[in-house]
Amino acid sequence: MPSPAPPGGPHDEHPSPGPRSRDEPDPRPQLRPAAAVLLMLEALLLAAVATYSFLGVASGMLSAQIGTALGAFLLLFALAVGLAARSVLTRGRFGLGFGVTWQLFQTLVGVSLLRGALYWQGGLALLLAIITFVLLIQLVRSTPLPGRDA
Repeated sequence: MPSPAPPGGPHDEHPSPGPRSRDEPDPRPQLRPAAAVLLMLEALLLAAVATYSFLGVASGMLSAQIGTALGAFLLLFALAVGLAARSVLTRGRFGLGFGVTWQLFQTLVGVSLLRGALYWQGGLALLLAIITFVLLIQLVRSTPLPGRDA
């Protein structure tokens, strides 16, 4: 019985590298900490807005139900983004998937802020989302798949 053909075919002199295993070094190790720092910055900004929401409830600027729900919602996502940052540092897949998805939602929020005449807030949200999205997408190929944990 003939042996199966090697991956890439006989005419493929330079097959594209697949996802890496955990023991292989990152091809661009400086990207991982940079992406994690940007995700942590986003988590801190979410926590700051949540705190502002709670202060708005305490001062009477926001209704108790809306302000408390908004603050709790933002704290939950701040925690999730912080966990994503940790996952990116440890070469986990959760941080990449959640991080990329979060950047898409953050882009929508940034555009909404710009439409609401909150220019510097919307611009900051868009700038962080775009830069972090690009860094996370570049890390996808250098992060091991769950079945390839050598």
